[in-house]
Amino acid sequence: MGRLGEMEDDFAPTAADMPPEFADPEANAEELDPKFGIETSTASLRNLWSAWRCNEGSGRFGNPMIYGKSVGGVAKPAVDAFLALEAALKATGYQATSRWSFNCRKIGKSTKYSLHSYGIAIDIDPRENPFTEGDRYSGKLQRRHVDAVLAIKNKRGQSVWSWGGSWRKPDRMHFQINRGPNDVDVNWATVLGGKSGSVKATVGAAIADPEVEEDNVLTRGATGAAVTHFQKRLLAWNGAALPKHQADGDYGQETVDWIKTYQKAAELEVTGNIDGVTAALLQGDLG
Repeated sequence: MGRLGEMEDDFAPTAADMPPEFADPEANAEELDPKFGIETSTASLRNLWSAWRCNEGSGRFGNPMIYGKSVGGVAKPAVDAFLALEAALKATGYQATSRWSFNCRKIGKSTKYSLHSYGIAIDIDPRENPFTEGDRYSGKLQRRHVDAVLAIKNKRGQSVWSWGGSWRKPDRMHFQINRGPNDVDVNWATVLGGKSGSVKATVGAAIADPEVEEDNVLTRGATGAAVTHFQKRLLAWNGAALPKHQADGDYGQETVDWIKTYQKAAELEVTGNIDGVTAALLQGDLG
C-alpha cells in the first residue's frame, strides 16, 4: 500500500503537533456540504468510518508523509488515497506549506464529529484557502489543482475525493474522502503523476501501464491505440466532437482542434497536445 516506508504500522494519531491555524478554521463548514447524488453524504461517511472516530474504536491509522511531513494520522485504508492526492497536487504544480488531517473535534456547537476526527479529511493552507463566501477559486487552490484531485477514482470508477470549495459557502482548504473503507482502492491510472510522482506516466498509464516511465505527450501526427483511446474520451465528453473522422487513431488537425476546445473548457493551457494534465482530466470526465 503506497509508500509503506513512510508510515508506522501501529500509529496512534494525535493533534499534539497540529499547527495552530488548524485548531478550528472551518466552524460548521462540513454541515454545508450539499448532498449530491453522485457523492456520499457527510452523515453516511460518519457511519461508514465509525470504527476510526477519534481513534476510540477498532479502526487503525497510518502516518503517511504529505509534502514531507506528518498530518497527524489518516485512516489506514485511505493511506493510498492521501498519497494519490499529494501526487495529483504536485503534478499540477501545487506546493503546500501547511496541511493537517487528524483532529478529534465536533463541528461548531453540534454533537456531530468533523470528518477530521476519522482521519479521512485534510485541510491545506487554510490562510491561503479560507472558508469564506465568494469565488471558490479565489484562493491558492486553482481549478487545475482541484480537478486533478477529483479525477482520482477507485477501481470501480467511482470518485475518491470531494472538495469543500464546491459547497454553498466554499471551504477551499478542505478535501474529504468520498467513499467507505472498502471503496478507497485507488486506480493509479487515474492519478496525475501516478506512483512515480511525476506527470510522465500519465498518458501511458491511462491506457495501459501505470509504471510507464517515458515522457508521453501526444501531438499532431501521432497514430495508434493511444490516439484512439483519447479520441474516444473526447467523444464521451462531447458526442459532437470529431464529426469527420471519429476515433480513427490518427492525430490530425480535427483532433488538435477538439483537444484545444476541451482544454479551453477545462481552463487548461490551450496547446492542442495531450499532455499529462489533459489526459488525466479526460479520464476523470468519464467517471
